[in-house]
Amino acid sequence: MPKITKADAPLAMLEKPGLLIGFLVKSLQHTLRQSLDEALRKHGVGLSFAHVAALFSLHHHPGITGAQLARNMFVSPQTMNSVLRRLELDGNIERRPHPDSRRADSWSLTAAGLTELERARDVGATIFAKMLAPLNASEMGAFEDYLRRCIAALEHETAEPCAEPPTPPGRAQKRWPRSGRLNA
Repeated sequence: MPKITKADAPLAMLEKPGLLIGFLVKSLQHTLRQSLDEALRKHGVGLSFAHVAALFSLHHHPGITGAQLARNMFVSPQTMNSVLRRLELDGNIERRPHPDSRRADSWSLTAAGLTELERARDVGATIFAKMLAPLNASEMGAFEDYLRRCIAALEHETAEPCAEPPTPPGRAQKRWPRSGRLNA
């Protein structure tokens, strides 16, 4: 039996393949965000992952409202408001009245914001290259396909319950009792 290190302990508790995959996806997201934030600081880009994501979204959707931007980025409107205010104070974005709503503002990149976005993209490209280096082109394509299919499955919920993930060969199926403890 392989030795479980302290770093692997949380993974050892998640013995069902589906649960482990969810944990790994979240771990990848967290590690990617930390790596990007650290690299941005190291390269003198005064933005966080959240700021870069907002600039990226505004570049592709100029004139979007803060509420729409918050939904696109999976954060609360309050969180997005603080991100937008910081970007506005730094001169990276500008606010205008929204043409369809008197209560909303529309946000767009400034030339300075586009410059910062390009700097951040250069830094991000090195992080993404490092993350994907262990995969060949075929594996990257398959990985992207798997992620898109998982997202689509969650976005298009059905009334049918999910099937149990298959048990890998040579591995006993563990049951999750209501108490939260594993039965062997």
